[in-house]
Parts: sequence; structure tokens; C-alpha cells
Amino acid sequence: MKAQSNYLQNAQFRIENRKWLNYSSNIALRIIAALEKQEHMTQKALAEKLEVSPQYINKILKGQENLSLASIAKLSEVLNMELISFPTYLFDEPIESKMAQSLELKKSKSK
Repeated sequence: MKAQSNYLQNAQFRIENRKWLNYSSNIALRIIAALEKQEHMTQKALAEKLEVSPQYINKILKGQENLSLASIAKLSEVLNMELISFPTYLFDEPIESKMAQSLELKKSKSK
């Protein structure tokens, strides 16, 4: 009897999860670049600093690991670099700045 291929299941998984797989691949590429830039940092050293197995680091570097925000934050700290970034929004301003603008707006309306 011929063994059934998992090709269709794997293809369906990639289609259904393409968004986070794309994010994971981008993070993996940044980690690889950081490892190449930092001479003392190897996959094994990274695993030790994160207190995970080298096999887990290998899975991350394949870009197929669904990382939690906590894991991404730990990786960022150990590698001393941001692995993800966010666009600037109106709400990114410091709260003091927003409050001052609101007060100025109220003053100008009351005149």
C-alpha cells in the first residue's frame, strides 16, 4: 500500500496561516542577520541566553514558529535589536502633549 502524501494538508496549512508565517519569516531573517553581525552570538549561545533548546532556535530560524509577543520581546532584548516595529499613529504622542493640545483647543473655542 502506498503512503499518502501530506502535500495537500501542508499546502492548506500554509494558505490558512500565510499571514503569521510571513511575519515569522521576517523575524527569522532579522535574527539571522543579528547572529551574523554579532560574532560571539551563535544559535547555541542564543538558546542558552533564552533558556530554550537549540532545536527551538532552529525552528524559529526556519520561520515557521508562531512566536508569542513575550518570545519576540525576549529575543529582542538578548539580540539588542527590535525585531518588530510599528507605524506611528496619532495616539503615539506622549499623553502630556495631547493634554496640552486639548487645553489649547478649549481655550481657543471659548474666546
